[in-house]
Amino acid sequence: MSIRSEIDGAILRLVMDKPARGNALCPSMMLELAATLRRAASESGVRVAILRGAGSKAFCTGYDLAELRMAAPDSSESTPTDWSSQFPELTEMLAAMEEFPFPLIAALNGHAIGGGALLASFCDMRVACSGVRFQIPASRLGVLYPLEGIRRLIAVVGAARATTTLLCASNIDPQAGLAWGLYESVVDAAVLDSAADELAMEVASKAPLAVAGLRSILRGLALGLPEAELRALHHEWTSRCLGSRDLAEGLSAALERRPPVFEGR
Repeated sequence: MSIRSEIDGAILRLVMDKPARGNALCPSMMLELAATLRRAASESGVRVAILRGAGSKAFCTGYDLAELRMAAPDSSESTPTDWSSQFPELTEMLAAMEEFPFPLIAALNGHAIGGGALLASFCDMRVACSGVRFQIPASRLGVLYPLEGIRRLIAVVGAARATTTLLCASNIDPQAGLAWGLYESVVDAAVLDSAADELAMEVASKAPLAVAGLRSILRGLALGLPEAELRALHHEWTSRCLGSRDLAEGLSAALERRPPVFEGR
């Protein structure tokens, strides 16, 4: 198994466990991550997930280059190839991350390169340890970065910074990433897990329906959903929240000056 997972209270912990290969992505690993997220989506009590790599050197060094070389079509082929048909496992993994109903936090214990940067940017929040590299070497390798990844990178760091990062295959160092909003915080490696846990517990303490609704809207904005779809999505979640026990509890707790105890319904 290349994905280790455990549920710790409200937190789903996910670890990409191929440290000898830099936690590089391969088809089986991507399908495993997708399946794990989909199983956990229905687990009672889960409200947030943390994704990290095993070891101390790499969060994820991207798509395994040997696998990428085998997947690349022959240069003599004239039929256009898109990502969804050429890399179905990658498409499946990204879809599972999009559909996961709770916030995803990336704990960057090491370098996030190529597909690793894609994974990190598809998470809702990112905490990094000092010294990590965030780099997308697609232009140096001669391959296009996935459209979903380009859109997501622009949503996270802005069009101008995404342009430089992609065209120059430049490294975003931790302090620049912090200034750009790529990272919520940059910490020493020794306290990375506790920093990610603190952020996860802060999210988990909030009303689950409101968090899920806000995440859904934020994702829709990042994806560039049409205005009509965004308004329909907002209406759907507003209706769910207004009729929820969580709202009643939140209001009562605020009036009584006590911490709320939310049930997610």
